[in-house]
Amino acid sequence: MKKFQLLVLCLLFFAIACKKSGNKIIEPIDNDLIGKWTYTEYYYSIGGPGEWHSVTPPKQAIEFKPDGTFIPAESFLKGADHFEILDSVTVKFQPAPNPSGFILMGYSIDPAARQLLIYPVNPACIEGCNNKFTR
Repeated sequence: MKKFQLLVLCLLFFAIACKKSGNKIIEPIDNDLIGKWTYTEYYYSIGGPGEWHSVTPPKQAIEFKPDGTFIPAESFLKGADHFEILDSVTVKFQPAPNPSGFILMGYSIDPAARQLLIYPVNPACIEGCNNKFTR
């Protein structure tokens, strides 16, 4: 009986000591532009090394809907309401306040980091600029 009590006590000790870890595993996302993205940071340079800056106000979102509808953020592509994926790295936004009526943006998705980077292609940003979004 004493051995049984010792065995139960040891099992109880190990069960208490083996709690689940507080570390969450972040699941990668699909490599797909469609869906809602939160605008987190923007990057720009005025001739020297560029810097990332937090978006103000925070928690702005953009959304790419399956039907080609685009919902812009308060401070990103405001006025655009339609998008078209041209290839695996270029998306066209319309309307735009320039003579062509559209803006071509390059994009890349990092599924492991759950991030989307969008940067102007035409018209290009000479000094360097980029926009970061997370899912």
